[in-house]
Amino acid sequence: MRVAVCLLGFILPLLALAQSNSAASAQSNSNQSTPTPSSGGNSTASPLISLVTSVTSGVSLGPGRSSVFFTQTFVSTVTLANPTPTSNSSASASSGGNQTSSSTSTGPLPTAPTNINGGGNEPGGAPSPGAKSSNGIFGPPDSFTSWVMGMHTPSMSLSLPEQPAQKKLKMTLQVIGTHNGTFHCDEALAVNLLRTTKLYAGADLKRTRDPALLDTCDIVVDVGGVYDEAKQRFDHHQRGFTEVFGHGFNTKLSSAGLVYKHFGQEIIAKTLGTSLNDPKVNVLWLKMYKEFVEAIDAIDNGISQYPADLQPKYRSRTDVSSRVGHLNPAWNEPIDSQTVDALFQKASDLVGGEFWSRLEYYAKAWLPARDLVAAALTQRTAVEASGKIILFQQFAPWKEHLFELEGELGVTANNQPIYVIYPDETAGNWRIQAVPVSPESFESRKALPEAWRGVRDNELSKLSGIDGCIFVHASGFIGGNATKEGAMKMAQIALTI
Repeated sequence: MRVAVCLLGFILPLLALAQSNSAASAQSNSNQSTPTPSSGGNSTASPLISLVTSVTSGVSLGPGRSSVFFTQTFVSTVTLANPTPTSNSSASASSGGNQTSSSTSTGPLPTAPTNINGGGNEPGGAPSPGAKSSNGIFGPPDSFTSWVMGMHTPSMSLSLPEQPAQKKLKMTLQVIGTHNGTFHCDEALAVNLLRTTKLYAGADLKRTRDPALLDTCDIVVDVGGVYDEAKQRFDHHQRGFTEVFGHGFNTKLSSAGLVYKHFGQEIIAKTLGTSLNDPKVNVLWLKMYKEFVEAIDAIDNGISQYPADLQPKYRSRTDVSSRVGHLNPAWNEPIDSQTVDALFQKASDLVGGEFWSRLEYYAKAWLPARDLVAAALTQRTAVEASGKIILFQQFAPWKEHLFELEGELGVTANNQPIYVIYPDETAGNWRIQAVPVSPESFESRKALPEAWRGVRDNELSKLSGIDGCIFVHASGFIGGNATKEGAMKMAQIALTI
């Protein structure tokens, strides 16, 4: 908004001037007689001063809109002399026969002598500004007059930044539909994940089995008997449904797996602050399905971890699917929709919180460790020509990554690493560890020599001929040395025994 104010006159200084001159005139003429009309000729009325102040304002209403201007004009009239023609008892006629009006007790300005430059030559006998008399100055000094005239035309401008146009608020939110009644871990996770996507961020939730109400929803999960991505319908209960995640995973999907399959990469890319094309997105997408989502799919579809003919040795009811199930009301507790909906939200927050916690760990800890293992695996021949020894300059979880990367890089059995050396940062020494045949196995590809197993310290150093030995485990899967060089020597000798 821009406001321009133009000042065309100053009333207050002139009012003060009129008042002071009026008082001075009253004192100097206190002994004068009441004025009477002159018989000689034309009389002149005392002057009137009109001050006009004009204020022009402009208001801009924003881009693409017309500006509105309005102007206000103020007129002030000040009477500086009695409008009744008067004569001064001491006044003399001018050569032209015209008389000048005199000052009276009503406060008119005194008449300026005609012999003073600029005085007494204004209409009504008023002196010009700056004219002087024997008693002082009749009008304002020249300096004041110059200052006033200098302020006559300039304008004052105030500029304020334009405010951006208000964005129209979206009045309706997207709605996610799912079934009411007893809830399960799969739809609880599906709803939580959907609410983090660009399309369904902050979406409302409608829990119902009414087909007419479900048709009003923007997306429906775990109910409705339809799996159709184009229609945003993600149910898995219908006859003939056999969808799996793929990429080597063959477990039948639940609503959690369906939503994760279609929206998971977007969710992970957003979490990492990267693009969908970033290779890390696909790595974490598969990792999170393997470690978190697949079990939820399997449990919801009634798929056991082991063959049915095997009797489990113990029961586990502490997995996330069980904990979500425990949040449902007991048989003798209220089951009104408001209560159950609130418990569903609690369940969704629970499983969602665990999902995001695991994703954070894999993104910030697991993935950087993978990078370290990949670098060490590809550079192992620089450590030892045969490529059988991997050296880490800092500790990182390596087992799982090593097996996955060997498959990705096409490492054959003849070229597989046998021993891994890394610092034990807590104890301040070094470890040598035999690579297992699989990530969960206790069997090693090549255990440390049997003669070293269970032997410690100086005795082990004498036996092996290697200084700084600390121990070798009784199973031969791990050992220790005080220095990196000592650990490397243990690995090199162990390869030959």
